[in-house]
Amino acid sequence: MRRSIAEAGRAGPEASQAALLRRLQALLEHAYGRVPFYREFYDKRGFSPRELRTLDNWDMVPVVTKHDLQEHPIEARTAKGLSGRTANTGGTSGEPLAFLLEKNAMPVEWAHMHAIWTARGYRVNHMKLRFGGTYFPDGEPLRYHPRHNEYIVNANADMQVVVRAVAALPAQRIIRWLHGYPSLVAEFAHALAQLPPVTAARFRQGLAGVLLGSEYPAPMYREPIEQMLSTNIISWYGHSEMALLAHETALGLYRSLPTYGYCEAVPAADGADHRLVCTSMHNRVHPFIRYDTGDRVEPVCASRGSLVFRISEGRIGDFIVDRQQRRLALTSIIFGRHHAAFDEVRHLQVRQDCAGRATLLVVPRVAVRDAGGLLRGFDFSGLDVDWCVELIPAPVRTRSGKIRLKVEP
Repeated sequence: MRRSIAEAGRAGPEASQAALLRRLQALLEHAYGRVPFYREFYDKRGFSPRELRTLDNWDMVPVVTKHDLQEHPIEARTAKGLSGRTANTGGTSGEPLAFLLEKNAMPVEWAHMHAIWTARGYRVNHMKLRFGGTYFPDGEPLRYHPRHNEYIVNANADMQVVVRAVAALPAQRIIRWLHGYPSLVAEFAHALAQLPPVTAARFRQGLAGVLLGSEYPAPMYREPIEQMLSTNIISWYGHSEMALLAHETALGLYRSLPTYGYCEAVPAADGADHRLVCTSMHNRVHPFIRYDTGDRVEPVCASRGSLVFRISEGRIGDFIVDRQQRRLALTSIIFGRHHAAFDEVRHLQVRQDCAGRATLLVVPRVAVRDAGGLLRGFDFSGLDVDWCVELIPAPVRTRSGKIRLKVEP
């Protein structure tokens, strides 16, 4: 897979387009011939894979939604005679979908992830410190994992204990990269700042960069990471279906990797923005072909095979509704406005209590007695929503340890 990625990078536009067309034609023929769902889906819409003669015909291929897939059992969506490993997605949005991945899915994934990281200085012999949802029952703060040459942080451990354990590592065990959820890496940054300046500076000197995944790198997390750890931040965007992988090329700007998946921005029916649609290049067991991810994006630059975009609304339910039942994207409300209260906030989440009413779940930087005063530091002008503040000692996490912007009641 690494060789394929490198060869694709050296190929000229004409060769790339020709190769892409051949792969898409083969994928359509395979899905139509061996996956009952796609044969039925295309026949009902009067589409035949033979109509794909050029890439300009690709728009004729019907778009598939998660709802379309959910209406059929997994056996009907799986290629006859092929097997894979079971996966699922959508539990946090209330729309779960079970599917299969090819057995080589993880090697393909890691080849592309390493291509992203290597371009920014990462090497496999560099030691990482990884933050995620891993729990160690014996309470140890760190555990070394040789396969990925990394120390894994115990999600149950107090971050001050973690920082002290990292500072106590042998001198030859230099942590070159931090890798994990932005919220947890930011907590590590704050805890590191409490160490003696010489110790904190020594750690930062050995650091090459930070790898942020699985969560949106919100400004309240990203800023302390940049200020206290490193400005060499690598962020990427993907999903469980493994049909799309995009890396951040500028702040908030993502470019899809064409060797991983074919990515498109398709105009939404309401004409307001675009829907992110993708086709997996590496899953013949359970194909995702012109699959609507549920994300809303702003396309910046598009070519046949690659897309540069900004995320305008994510897929994990990060929106609320006002009194008129209009949907409001939390990303723009929370992070697209200037809120003076951010200076006093360590973590921030939102809970929709009912239509037109929402609660800010705030972990303050220091003890706060006046929640009303904190609320006045947020600019929610022009929104038909009543807001209140609830102070909490720690952010609400999912079972895997992630911090979602929107918390379910």
